[in-house]
Amino acid sequence: MDNKNQLLYDFIIDHCTELTDTWIQSKHAAKGTVYAPDAPEKVKERLRKQNKKFIHTIAAVFITPDKESIYEPIKKWASEVANDRVESNTQISDIISQFKQFRQIYWKKISEFTLSDTANITPKDILEWSYLFHFAFDTLIEEFVSLYTQVLNKNLSAQKEMILELSSPIITLTNKISILPLIGEIDTQRAKFILESTLMQCQEKKVDYLVIDLSGVPIVDTMVANQIFLVVSSVNLLGVTCLITGIRPEVAQTAVQLGIDFSAIPTFSTLQKALSYLHFEDTTIS
Repeated sequence: MDNKNQLLYDFIIDHCTELTDTWIQSKHAAKGTVYAPDAPEKVKERLRKQNKKFIHTIAAVFITPDKESIYEPIKKWASEVANDRVESNTQISDIISQFKQFRQIYWKKISEFTLSDTANITPKDILEWSYLFHFAFDTLIEEFVSLYTQVLNKNLSAQKEMILELSSPIITLTNKISILPLIGEIDTQRAKFILESTLMQCQEKKVDYLVIDLSGVPIVDTMVANQIFLVVSSVNLLGVTCLITGIRPEVAQTAVQLGIDFSAIPTFSTLQKALSYLHFEDTTIS
């Protein structure tokens, strides 16, 4: 290994705290983000630790004979910080901005070393260090963005799944009667989830009568109607009798125009009328 590279590495590590302090003091970011000047001290301390590890990770490229071996520490740092930034709801644009700012701070410190007289540094050395530095920096950013996107998409999928679960609950009224209140627009993905969730919940709750309330559904088109029929026919196979309530006049008019036929399914204008039909009385329902 070139002694100059070791000297550069030692120089960077010796100035690690200074580099981090310079970044912490000079970073600009919107209020409320982890990078904001008024961020809690514990957040700043976490940023300091992460940044110092970042400095070591990049600096290692100067003393690593096999450049392939730098990928593992880069992936480890990127993974840890990507998860942290997603958890703190930090936007990728804010993160990239900080990468850009710290790249300048980091390279400026390396430039200071190249001006020293003791190491007999040549233009060739500077070009090689520039290549290694920017290669490692860009590789880390690329890995970080990839992992950040993966973590973010995973979290969004989990949140969407949770929202779907919360939007399709079967409410038990008695040991025989349950209600499935549907609220909001129903797309293909949600319709599929409603079918799967309804079948599972009906089986678990041993439902005999399921009242599907559509009063909160603004649009009932052909797709929605077909899915409702699919739900009804599927739960019928489990021995569950379905009733439909809450079809508003404009929805009913649209259904007729589309040729959608609800005549085979008991329908009621209100939930209370459906429950009365099932001989369930509860004055709190209106």
